[in-house]
Amino acid sequence: MKIPSRLPLLTVVDRCLRWFAQPPSTPLSGLNHRQPSSTARRAGYTLIEVLAAGAIVSVAATAMVSLSSTLMLQEELATRVAITRNFQENMTRLWQLGLSPVQINSLMPAQAQNALLQQAVHGTPALVETGLTTINGVVMETARSTAAVNISRDPRHEVEGANFTLTAYRPRLITDLRPPPP
Repeated sequence: MKIPSRLPLLTVVDRCLRWFAQPPSTPLSGLNHRQPSSTARRAGYTLIEVLAAGAIVSVAATAMVSLSSTLMLQEELATRVAITRNFQENMTRLWQLGLSPVQINSLMPAQAQNALLQQAVHGTPALVETGLTTINGVVMETARSTAAVNISRDPRHEVEGANFTLTAYRPRLITDLRPPPP
């Protein structure tokens, strides 16, 4: 390329850039000049790729929502079971301390006045003295405490779930020392 000396500098630069931008007419030996192929990709994504990515994201979002709702339901049921078991264990501990079932029922909170108990417990928990038993030569009183969990999703309706039964023992000595109930 012959550059005349009279042309301004910008014109020279423009001609050089145009010359370098032109594809070579014949490939030079030792250099690998590639022609742009007709299958060369343009920058960006095709519609198929965008739709496939959208489908994957929507499946993942659906799975997350399903998992989240299942975890919330399991957490709610676990809370109800814990409340029911706690109520039942407290009844049993009071009996083991020497109180009668009548005294225990008067001490325990009423379900009608406690919203958590109304939602968690199905029916009315009961403590029933079942008699005497001898364990290793010691005469023990026995009692059974039963309570059921409410598994309904609607707090206004009760559906009986798992029924828990605790068998408790206390030495006969406690009842001998305790004054009779009024």
